[in-house]
This record gives sequence, structure tokens and C-alpha cells, in this order.
Amino acid sequence: MGRYKLPAEVKALRGTKRKDRDNDSGGWEDVVVSLDQVAVPKDLKGEAAKIYKERVRMLFAMGMLQPIDVDALRLYANAVAGSIKLQAAIDKEGYTVLEKDEDGNLCKVSVNPLVKVLKDTVNTANMIGSQFGWSPLSRMRLRSMVAEEKKKDDFSEFD
Repeated sequence: MGRYKLPAEVKALRGTKRKDRDNDSGGWEDVVVSLDQVAVPKDLKGEAAKIYKERVRMLFAMGMLQPIDVDALRLYANAVAGSIKLQAAIDKEGYTVLEKDEDGNLCKVSVNPLVKVLKDTVNTANMIGSQFGWSPLSRMRLRSMVAEEKKKDDFSEFD
């Protein structure tokens, strides 16, 4: 999938840190130089594969795609695709389940169990998506962090 440099701290822990190969960035370098490097995982099918491709393209276009993101993207795509399927099933079956006795009398009304599963998958998708900046609030936070970084200059710590 391409090569990446480890942070200096990781190299030090491994005992492989060398001054001539030091990585000053303190983090993983952006190494995905081609979309061909990030194939759709084989377990993703249909809607999940489409979502994965779309998000990979978005991150690549923003210069933010790193190999380490692939697993989170896979989970995100599965959660979103699952949410879409669950919502369709709930739309068909209804949000409530009516239980009747043998005479046909209504004895209990309960929430369709799929509603809880939908809630869990939506929460998973939202949690992972916000880490990539795919919610309005997380985008605002990212923009403010970028703006703060742009304000800094070499002498800002002396102000």
C-alpha cells in the first residue's frame, strides 16, 4: 500500500531511531499518492463499497488519506450501508410491533427491535465520521484548528 515513516517516538521505542532518518513531523506522513493504492476491501459489497470509494476519494482530494485510515473507513462504510438497509426494513415493517392474542385482540405494542440496531449503527457511523470531519461540528473544529495553525508564526511563542 505504499511506504510511510514512523514518528520519531515510535522509532525510539523500537530502538531503530537514527538521526539521518529522523522524521520531524511527529506523526504519520501522508503517503497515498494514487487511488490505486487503496483498493476497496473484498468484504465490502454494494452500498458499502460505494460509500468506501466516495470517502476515499474525498480524503485523497483533501490530501488527508493515509494507509492507517483504511480500517476506520471500512467500518464507517459498513455502518452507513447497514443504517440504510435497516431504515428501509423499518419503513417496511413499521416502528412498532403489535402483538395480539389468539383471538386477535391487541395485547402489547412495542418498539421494533430494528430501531435499536439502527440507532447503534447510526451512532457508530457518526462517531467514525466525526473523526474524519464529516459532521458539521467536526468540520467547524477542524477549520478553527487550521485557522489557529495559520495564525502562528515562528515568533508567536514570544508574544
